[in-house]
Amino acid sequence: MSGKRAGGTLKGCLLSYFNQLNVSIRKMTQIKPGLMLVQTEKGRLIVAKQFKNESSLLMQMEFLTFLREAGFHRSYTFSEAFPPFGYAGSSIGFLTYIQPHEKAFSYRNKEERLEGLLLLKKMHAASKRVSHLLSHVPDQPFNQVGKWKERLAEFKSNETIIKPFIPEAVFQEYVSMGKWALEGLLGEEIGNRDEPVIIHGDLAHHNFLRRNDGKLFMIDFDLMARAPAIIDDLQYANRLLVYNGYSIEEILGMLPFREYRHHRHFMMGLAYPTDIYREWNRVCRENLWTDRRRMKSMYDHTLNDFQERRRFFKKIKRTVAGL
Repeated sequence: MSGKRAGGTLKGCLLSYFNQLNVSIRKMTQIKPGLMLVQTEKGRLIVAKQFKNESSLLMQMEFLTFLREAGFHRSYTFSEAFPPFGYAGSSIGFLTYIQPHEKAFSYRNKEERLEGLLLLKKMHAASKRVSHLLSHVPDQPFNQVGKWKERLAEFKSNETIIKPFIPEAVFQEYVSMGKWALEGLLGEEIGNRDEPVIIHGDLAHHNFLRRNDGKLFMIDFDLMARAPAIIDDLQYANRLLVYNGYSIEEILGMLPFREYRHHRHFMMGLAYPTDIYREWNRVCRENLWTDRRRMKSMYDHTLNDFQERRRFFKKIKRTVAGL
């Protein structure tokens, strides 16, 4: 890693960095905080990304390099021409720019939901082949159940703040769903008998990027970890529910998920309303009450979808009872 550059704005530090490399910059555009699109005078496009620390940067550089060697090429690469550098306690790395398609990837489309899942499973398969080579990825148990317990506890602690937005009966039913799922795991960790892979950890739709030639890519591995593939699979399935009408039939009908039809951990994980807890906790934690778009979306998912989710939950309970 090149020298540290303390102080100043990210844009200013980047200009200083490129100046030292005798690279003239035509334009810099902030994509989002900590992510800058840089265009050189010669027309080359690269992405400057701020990583929380050097360990996170090195972990992703190592992983994506080995992933390509294992045959998975559907992600960005790190630039060899521009070495990373330290900035204000964080690290700046440079990524190849993936020219986006005019039509963004979406979970609203059934074909795209399957396409994203198949890409995820290819990444898991490739990561399993190189997992033993990764020195920067911590080799420690992944405690998903512990995270779920903490998320439920935080949601319950926010009850007085959330009360004006969610009827008491609805709030308590969401709490009961989470309790039932956790109790049903019988103290076992999710995927405790499975060989670990490298999971992505943040399967929001915007972390799937369609390139301008139509090929789908995975980006933003900030939450990657060594864990059973079922952790990613459950998160992916949970994110689809609000788009597929809470159809367990569609979820279990997707080829990579058919093995979970009689899988107790997967069923319990589907029943756990992680999206409800996650989003309300975030609003309370970050004081996002004035974000009208976010609040409308949460109102729709929490209240307008409540009866659909309740039917889905009851179907899960019947399925588990028959296992």
